[in-house]
Amino acid sequence: LQAKDRNNARVIVADPNFTKSAAHADLYLRQRSGTDIALVYGLIHIILKNGWEDKEFIKNRTYGIDEIAKEAEHWTPEVTSDVTGVPVDKLMEAANILAHTKPGTVIWALGITQHSVGSSNTRILPILQLILGNMGKPGGGCNIIRGHDNVQGSTDMCNLSDSLPMYYGLTDAAWKYYCQGWGVDYD
Repeated sequence: LQAKDRNNARVIVADPNFTKSAAHADLYLRQRSGTDIALVYGLIHIILKNGWEDKEFIKNRTYGIDEIAKEAEHWTPEVTSDVTGVPVDKLMEAANILAHTKPGTVIWALGITQHSVGSSNTRILPILQLILGNMGKPGGGCNIIRGHDNVQGSTDMCNLSDSLPMYYGLTDAAWKYYCQGWGVDYD
C-alpha cells in the first residue's frame, strides 16, 4: 500500500475475503476458496494468447514454459471464471495490468501456502512471474510474507540445531552427502 501511495503502484488483490488490502486495491478479484491455481492458469492463458509474455526472458532464462502453456490452453477466461467465480472482464483486466505494469511483484502470505495444494500454489506464482519476465529485477519477483522474519529462508539455510541445510537431518548419510558437496573429508 505504501508503493501505491508513494509511487502510484497498481494493486490487485485476489482473495475469497474482502480484506483491508482489497478495499485499497485497484482491482479486487473475489475468487472461490481453493481456486488459486485455476486463477493463475487463467491469467497465464490470457497473457500467452495475447502475446503479452516476455519472450526474450522466457527464451534466455526459463525452461518448461511450453508445458505450462499446454496446460494453460485449457484455462480459457470462461472456464476460469466458471471455476473461480471471477468475472471474465476482471480476469482480462488483471492479466492486462500484470502484463503491462513493469516491473511487477507478487506478494502472498500463509493463505497461499497452507492449503492441501500449498506447494503447487507456491510454484504457480513464480511461474507467472517468469512468464512476465519479472524475476531477478528490482521491484519484481515474489515476496512471501510469513509469520516471522525470514522464517522460510532461515530454515532452508539451516539456522536450526536439528538439521543440515534443506532439512537433511543429522544422520551419517546426510553428513556424508554434505561433506561431498562441500569438498571436505567426512572423517
